[in-house]
Amino acid sequence: MRGILRAAALAGAIGAAALLPPTTASATPDATAAPGCLTDSETEDFGRGEITVCVDDGGVRVTGYVEDLKPGGPFTGGDSGCVAWSIDWQTATGTDSSSSHMACPHFPGGEAYVEFDYDPTESEYGPKDVTGVRDTSLALVFM
Repeated sequence: MRGILRAAALAGAIGAAALLPPTTASATPDATAAPGCLTDSETEDFGRGEITVCVDDGGVRVTGYVEDLKPGGPFTGGDSGCVAWSIDWQTATGTDSSSSHMACPHFPGGEAYVEFDYDPTESEYGPKDVTGVRDTSLALVFM
């Protein structure tokens, strides 16, 4: 039961984060990979991570990790934010944005280090008709 609640909370947090604009630390401008793979890694004061995004023949795969380096709230030295990769997709109809799985250790059941391997197009809210990647950046997301 605890696992189901944790999964539901994380899924809700990821869905909510997709609606909020992320605070980006840095970006790889016009880092386009279409088709092929793009790999990016960043370290900021709030977090670090690595991401590889592969686009090939309509298939998409996103792998990597994120780590929150300031877990907790402002009274405990944390920043109250979650860490995720922000991804700007090139699609057949224009540009679409989404985020990767998040490291949210200040949420009940959340973790400071999260590895991910998924196809974002399988999500109801994920990008559709992906042709490439315009940009990736490590982001601090507040909820």
